[in-house]
Amino acid sequence: MNTTESKAADGVSPGGQRQYMLLHSPKAGIPSKSKLPFLILFIGVGIVVSRSWSVISARMIPGCSTLPKNEHITYNESIGRQEDAHIRKHTANASRPLIWLMSFPASAKFVLRVDIENSGTSYTSYLVRTVTGKDTATNYGREHIGKDGTSEPVFKEKSGGPFWTTPMKDDSYRPKQGYIITKTHCGGRCDLCGPDGYIENHHIFSRRCVEGYHIENDAITGEPREMLDHYSPDLVAGAVHLIRDPFDNVISRFHLTLNRLGRKNDSDKLARYPRSKEGFRALCMDWGNSFYHEEKASKFYDDVFDDVKDIPCHADFFMYIQWHNLAFTTTWNLRIPSLILHYENYTSNFNQTKTMLLEFLEQDEKHEPPPFETGKSYRDYYTEGEIQKVSTMFSKLALDETWAHTKHYFD
Repeated sequence: MNTTESKAADGVSPGGQRQYMLLHSPKAGIPSKSKLPFLILFIGVGIVVSRSWSVISARMIPGCSTLPKNEHITYNESIGRQEDAHIRKHTANASRPLIWLMSFPASAKFVLRVDIENSGTSYTSYLVRTVTGKDTATNYGREHIGKDGTSEPVFKEKSGGPFWTTPMKDDSYRPKQGYIITKTHCGGRCDLCGPDGYIENHHIFSRRCVEGYHIENDAITGEPREMLDHYSPDLVAGAVHLIRDPFDNVISRFHLTLNRLGRKNDSDKLARYPRSKEGFRALCMDWGNSFYHEEKASKFYDDVFDDVKDIPCHADFFMYIQWHNLAFTTTWNLRIPSLILHYENYTSNFNQTKTMLLEFLEQDEKHEPPPFETGKSYRDYYTEGEIQKVSTMFSKLALDETWAHTKHYFD
């Protein structure tokens, strides 16, 4: 993927020509700290975004007490050197064959097609597999088990990941060109926990971008076992950064919690928290009360606690802001380009979104895309006053890039 020049695509610029712009080359080195050119590939109606990210900022980054330095995240240098030669030979960049599909998790584990179509992350991966006729990858191999009951690593000589999404397919389904889009949720999130459970610095967040659980056979017993492992970030050439309406995202996380309670057969909590506006607000109230004192004492809530303490599930909004702040920080720190993809663009600009995604991955479209069904909007779960307070929270805690790509949700 050549990022040293501006590149025109089939987009529409303000002057009438549709395009996207590559603004930063990973090979060019890090510019001065005062103005860091940052790659933005913004999918929208007639918009080309070309802006600089000021690294020196007075804002406190939720979960990050210091601003990122101009250095790569490093792991054991030997990791990533034994990857399967077949994959390296046929990908667009043999040494960096992966492109992350980065998203703040908001939905349950999807199995049925009707569910896939309502998840931005799952749909994006499904779209790529369908139109290219080739597989995608994931950090979370335990979600996709092969014929032998284990996860199938992309690089056969290393079990640490990532893993094929459809391990039941044969080798003809593996990509022979372009980049392999790889699902990751990184870090900075947990379910119904307190600040100690979700506030992270960018190093921990970035480390979790390359790790996940998978299933492999125990070397001694031969029995399948669950393992946490990671791969080298040096394998990653870029990122598709998915952004969804924060209100819809938070309600989807509520539904995820209910699904988990259902799997545990927790009938008492399921009765207390029905899948409705009332059930949502009841769960949020209990969650907020449980960690009231921890949040009040946290320096990361200093500027916003009094304003947000009564907002339903305000901790999820904090996690959302922190997640996108750290996602932008991570791609900057790794010096890799990002494609910013808003969930709603699948509805408003489907063909343009699909085309730019495939061009970014350097993959060919060979088949018709699957239909996309827009997820339900849950804005009415919040009052206008609460929405305004969430907007204020974003304006105070979000990095400039995060705010630039989310402020339209509050217009």
